[in-house]
This record gives sequence, structure tokens and C-alpha cells, in this order.
Amino acid sequence: MRRTPRPWTVLLFRVAAVLQALLIFLQAILAGRFLSGGYGALSMHSANAMLTTFVGMLAIAAAVLVWRPGGGPARPIIPAVVMVVLETVQMGLGMGRVLTLHVPLGTALLVGALTLVRLAFRLGSGKDAPSRAERVTEVV
Repeated sequence: MRRTPRPWTVLLFRVAAVLQALLIFLQAILAGRFLSGGYGALSMHSANAMLTTFVGMLAIAAAVLVWRPGGGPARPIIPAVVMVVLETVQMGLGMGRVLTLHVPLGTALLVGALTLVRLAFRLGSGKDAPSRAERVTEVV
């Protein structure tokens, strides 16, 4: 059965998901600046990676709040956890200078972040409402 989560939990999750996506996009910009000769951007890229992972952990906490006590679905928790795991792997690859995996994983993380934002904005929007069959089942 689908439920409508409490609005404050949805808002918190949306903010965390959008912030995480923006920080991941900033990672690509900082990497580009470094590759074009702005060597100071590498330390900013590293610091932003840690901040991105921290915000990802906040997104996990917000996803849990959507579920309990928010009363919404638990569905956002798994993608939020996967993002943090991949971000942690990404940091390890970056520190190890394994660019053959670091660059494509960065692209995948951006796609994952946008998917998480899409999921966040679908919560409580009516697209998450129970189907007619589920409503009939509840009545019976």
C-alpha cells in the first residue's frame, strides 16, 4: 500500500537530493578546471568530494525520515545508500589516481544524482498515490 509522506520529510529529502546533485555537478566543473591548468582546483575537487559524500549521508537520513516517522515509502533509502557507497568508491579511485574508472563513475554518479532528484520530486506529488486497484483492496 502506498502512503503519502509528511511534507516536511519530503522537503528535507528534496533539499538533500538537489544539493547532492549540485555538488556532483560542481565536481565536474572543478575537474575540468584542473585539467585545463588550474591546479588549485584539485584541492577544491577533493574537499568538495568529502562534502558531497557528507550531503549524501544527510540524504540517507532524510530518506529514512520520509519512511519513519514520515509515513512514506522506504523506496528512496536504497538509491540514497547506493549513491554514498559509489561516492566513497569514487573518492578512493580519485585518491589512487585510477582515472580510467574515476571519470566514468563520475558520469554515472551525476546520472544517479539526477535520478535521486527525480525520485524526490515524485514523492507526495500524486504520482505516488495508490492505484485504483489498491484503493479497492483497502475497502474490501
